[in-house]
Amino acid sequence: MIEFTLSRVTLCVCGVVLIASVTGVLDGIYENDRDAMDGQLVDRFAYMLDVFQSSGSDSIVLDGGRILPEGCTVFVHDGFVELHDGNKKRVSTTSYQGEFQLNWRDTVTVTRRRSLRSS
Repeated sequence: MIEFTLSRVTLCVCGVVLIASVTGVLDGIYENDRDAMDGQLVDRFAYMLDVFQSSGSDSIVLDGGRILPEGCTVFVHDGFVELHDGNKKRVSTTSYQGEFQLNWRDTVTVTRRRSLRSS
């Protein structure tokens, strides 16, 4: 009877160890996927600003809740787009020369600069 109990305890311990090892691998895969998606997001955000800069539109409204993942912030300045998620920063370049900050809960109206004298 004691052998049966010990074999079940051993089986449970092995199962817990197996689940813990798989969880670590899955967390690593998830983190790699998130890094790749955040890199694509900042590139697409920069592309959107490039298209806006070359378009005939004078302003665009950006809703952070629809564009950004929770907890992320975008800083646009000096031809760079920076995506911050607390721990990491991803950077892309853009032809848009304005400056603004967009948090995931904010809405920002961005205007296109027509000359160096406009803001």
